[in-house]
Order: sequence, then C-alpha cells, then structure tokens
Amino acid sequence: MANPIRQKEIDERIGKFADSFWGAFQMTENGKVKSTLLLYSFCLSWVLLAVYGGCFALFNPWLDGALQGLPVGLITVIEALVPAAAGTAVGFLAWLLPGDKRLLPASYIWLTLLMLACLIALMIMMGWGSAGLILQFFGMFVLAPLALGLGASLLAYYQYWKKRPAAGEPERPWKRQ
Repeated sequence: MANPIRQKEIDERIGKFADSFWGAFQMTENGKVKSTLLLYSFCLSWVLLAVYGGCFALFNPWLDGALQGLPVGLITVIEALVPAAAGTAVGFLAWLLPGDKRLLPASYIWLTLLMLACLIALMIMMGWGSAGLILQFFGMFVLAPLALGLGASLLAYYQYWKKRPAAGEPERPWKRQ
C-alpha cells in the first residue's frame, strides 16, 4: 500500500514543476511574453519540421530514380542524408538572424522532444510488433535530420560562445586575438 503523505508530496512537486514550466509561456502584467526564447524556438521548430518535410518530398523521388541498381543499404543512407543535409542548410539561415544565437539549438531541442513524443505515440498505437518498421522509418526520416541539425547548431553555438567577449571586457573589434 502506497504512503498517501508521500504521494501528496510527489504530486505537489509535479504540480509546482508544471506551473513553473507553463508559466514561461504566459504573459507578464504589461503583456509581454516571459520567455521569448522558449516561444520563438518552439515556433521555429515547426518551421524546421516543414523544411525537412519539404526537402524529403523534393529530393527522395529524384534520388530514388537516380540511385536504382545500387545496394539497398546505400540507397537508404543516401536518401536519408541528402535531404537532411539540404534541410539543415536551409534551417541554418535562421543562424543569420540578428538576436539570440541560442534560438537555433533550442529549436532543434524542441524538435527532438516533439519527435520523441511522436515515436512513443506511434509505438503505443501500432504496437510493439511493428517496432522494427517504426524504428526504420524514424532512423531514415528523423534521426538523420536531428543528428545533423542538432549537432551542427550546437557546434555553431559553441564556436560563437567561445569567441564572445568576456563579461567585464568591452568589445574591441580592432583587437584580434
């Protein structure tokens, strides 16, 4: 039998966490969003999803015809990497936007969370008997874009973060290190 006092403490902690998480999406008293990074990155993750979907829809029919006769494993890898690389290149245009450079990596983190939720939902709805087919689909259409995009955006942000001026030091563009 579960301890009702312990369960109440756990429920309160979960409630506090949920309130603080969803509170980031709420408006302040003057009508501004509390966390613009959270909101903008969530919206950009949907744009990235559409970009990747468009790249797969555009490239895969062409690649399928061009790669006939090659081994199936090689075709699968090429049909996963070429649209994923094109989608990552298009998605990286968001890096050129002025403002917070954390936006692109945060968008890929949102995209990863959304895809994990989709994977779990698919596994539950289709059953564990079709897990191989689901994982093959996710490996081709989800893992390649997420690995390329998240890896590249984190690397770009790390390079940006490493080159930023120190907190107390004013930026001097004429001084190169």
